[in-house]
Parts: sequence; structure tokens; C-alpha cells
Amino acid sequence: MANLKYDKILDRTVDDKKIKYGILYGNEKIVFIKVGADGNIRGYQDKYLRMAHRVHARIGATVICASNPYISESAHIKADTTLINKVITERGFDHYELYFIGNSDGGDHSLKLSQQFPETVKFLGINSSWTSIDDFLERIQSLPGVKKIFAYGAKDVDFDFIVPRLKTLECSNLEIIVLDGIDHKFTDRIDDFIALIDLI
Repeated sequence: MANLKYDKILDRTVDDKKIKYGILYGNEKIVFIKVGADGNIRGYQDKYLRMAHRVHARIGATVICASNPYISESAHIKADTTLINKVITERGFDHYELYFIGNSDGGDHSLKLSQQFPETVKFLGINSSWTSIDDFLERIQSLPGVKKIFAYGAKDVDFDFIVPRLKTLECSNLEIIVLDGIDHKFTDRIDDFIALIDLI
């Protein structure tokens, strides 16, 4: 783990706080990872950095990992959209695919962000939380052409509330994965968390 790093790290100051972005350069498959609330781009036991390297090694993806400081949702969306477009322009991608991943609070954020890009192919929410459950469910339905995967630990605090509601929306492009024995933080199960990147 100690030798893993991002190719580039950028800071964007928003509302007097910094959003930090770690970037691994690769091909036109762009994977955007939004970490949980107040999380950093490496994560506990380097989980986000390890995720980024795993998907980069497997499919050659360009990976952008974004921190999640306590600032307004609209400020996050604006900064993240700008950063994604900057990477696309700098890399000279005429055609590209976007894959969004979000953990906890980052799941709701990534779902909102995916609506900004018609090039979105797939969304993965891990123990996703939300500001408003009705808005969350509405956003899911507003992306009919996007493959959506929700992975919830069976011990997650919101499991019994959200999973039955998600199941009412289940269809060919919405998949729900139940992770037995896993809580919201993936306590003692970090490798299982990292392996979820293989769903992309």
C-alpha cells in the first residue's frame, strides 16, 4: 500500500474549504469516486486509493477520486463537474464513458452528479445515504438508460428502510446487492469494500 499513489492531486477551494482530487490517468473509461462525508481521497487503510488502482489495473480506466468536505451540495456538484470536464479536455477524449461510485453520503452526491452527464454508463452506490429519500428514489428513476447497482451491508443502519423501497424499483438496469455481515463502515471487511470496484 505504501507505494501506491495518484498520478496527480489537485485542490479546489470552495466555500473556504478544499475539495481534494486524486487522479490516475488512463483511457476513456472515466471512473469518478466520491468518498463518504468528510472523507479523504486515500480513505481508511487506503481503501479509495486501492480501489482506484484496482480498476485502473483491470480496465485501464482514468480514475478521479474526490474528497467530501462539509460544503453545500450545489458547490460539490459544480466543482466536481468542472473537474471532470477539465480532465476530459486535458486528455483530449472525444468519446468517453463515465462511471460514478459513491460511498455513504457520496452515493447520493454521485447519483446527482451522474445526472449532469449523458455519457454516464453505470452508477454504483455503496451503503448510500441521502438528504431526502423521495428525491433519492426519483433520481434513480430519472436515469433509465444507466445501469444502477446498490450494495448495502445487511448490518447497515438504513438497510431495513431503504432496501425494501429499492426493491420496488428493481428492473433489468437496477440491481441490489446485499452484503451479509457488513455494517455501514465495513468494519474488519475493507477488502470486501475494495472488491466492489469490480462491479464497474
